[in-house]
Amino acid sequence: MANPSPKVTLTTEEAASLRRGFKYCPRCRTELVDREVYGRVRRFCPNCRFVQFIDPKVGAAVLALTGDNRVLLVKRAVDPARGDWCLPGGFMEIGETPQQAAARECLEETGFSVDPETMKLVDVFYYEDYRGSGVLIMYQGQITGGTAAPGDDVSEVRFFGPDSLPENIAFASNIEALRRWQTETG
Repeated sequence: MANPSPKVTLTTEEAASLRRGFKYCPRCRTELVDREVYGRVRRFCPNCRFVQFIDPKVGAAVLALTGDNRVLLVKRAVDPARGDWCLPGGFMEIGETPQQAAARECLEETGFSVDPETMKLVDVFYYEDYRGSGVLIMYQGQITGGTAAPGDDVSEVRFFGPDSLPENIAFASNIEALRRWQTETG
């Protein structure tokens, strides 16, 4: 049996520095300079004219509901917001739609399935934190099956009614989506 690959961990400073840009051009290895390009200062290669765009990360999450209108939340086992509750979600992978990403993350984090074909869009949220900027696409969907099985970045999986949400909800996007769900339900 092969040894599992080691986990890669970055400090807050290392993660932030990666979002600031390359030092050398990934095409020709020339040292990049800061130059105004397309109306903003960007990392630019004076040799091959490569321009580095620091794009936001895209994530997807799902407000996953049971047939009796309880919402599925996970308790985070990792930073940011370790120990707080949130909706299942995470970053998109190449080759998947946002709906597929939300369904995959839900299954990986909780053990419960949500059909990506039947999800409805809740909203699109923008955020900035120490890792850089991001866009979170939030969906709502019905749980179609599964058994509670917390993933490696989750310490607990639990269902909550609209009047029994925990106090420590992570992330402004999750707080807003849950507030809207409570309003629609009540």
